[in-house]
Amino acid sequence: MMVTCLLLSSIWTAAPASVQVMNRKVQSVQVGGNVTFSCRSVTKEDVIQVTWQKETEGAEDNIATYSVINGQKIAKAYVSHVSFAHSKLQSSAIFLHGVTLQDEGCYKCIFNTFPSGAVTGRMCLKVYAISDPKVETKLIHSSDKAEDSKKMVGMSCSATGKPAPKITWHLPSILQQKPREYHIKFSNQTVTVISNFTHSHSKILQEYPITCVIQHPSLNVTLVLPTDSLEQGPDNRMAPATAIAVGVLVPLTSLLLLTCLLCHCLRHRRDPERNPAWPCWVGL
Repeated sequence: MMVTCLLLSSIWTAAPASVQVMNRKVQSVQVGGNVTFSCRSVTKEDVIQVTWQKETEGAEDNIATYSVINGQKIAKAYVSHVSFAHSKLQSSAIFLHGVTLQDEGCYKCIFNTFPSGAVTGRMCLKVYAISDPKVETKLIHSSDKAEDSKKMVGMSCSATGKPAPKITWHLPSILQQKPREYHIKFSNQTVTVISNFTHSHSKILQEYPITCVIQHPSLNVTLVLPTDSLEQGPDNRMAPATAIAVGVLVPLTSLLLLTCLLCHCLRHRRDPERNPAWPCWVGL
């Protein structure tokens, strides 16, 4: 009988703790977005104050408090970043706007009740980030000057995000190969993923669409590989040098002709037998 009473007593003591605070456990948001954390106390005891905290490396950082006596209070470090969505003693919500990667982590809402003390709700935030993906092609000219030397085409697809984006290719069967992939990690927890491969230049690259697929929790996109740069002829390597030569020679030639014309005109002006009604260039 004594054992039964002890068991019943422990059940009645533990049961309320699991339903004292109602809240969402996990939320996710993209960098720059907004998120609202809400908590509601379901205890019948009087609530004296509601406190919001963020877990930081094993400690708790106070974000905001609300009580009837002191009203809404937001810590100085969060005043430009956090506001109360609504504040009552039995339910409270805070609003985070312009979320950054540093906002990721777990948060607590604490209802200080009388006479039992504090009851707590805990929720965690996952923050995603993704940059604009890039896809490009370029001709890779061989150092071998032989006419039959093969030109290669480099194809690349890249994106930066948190977590690391996944990159796959949709290729025609004749081009099936395993691309090389590189990961570059940054201090802000983002990762740049670069996937690329090369193939000999042929009409196949223009006849069959090649697409790059980027998958991320906040973005799924398919990009078509551009082929405009592949239409360049083999003589395009000389295009920059030719443009420079033309840009220099044309002004020099014009200047030389103008100088000759001026000299000829001056010589004719000093000629006493010259008819003054004639233009200076007559007789050139």
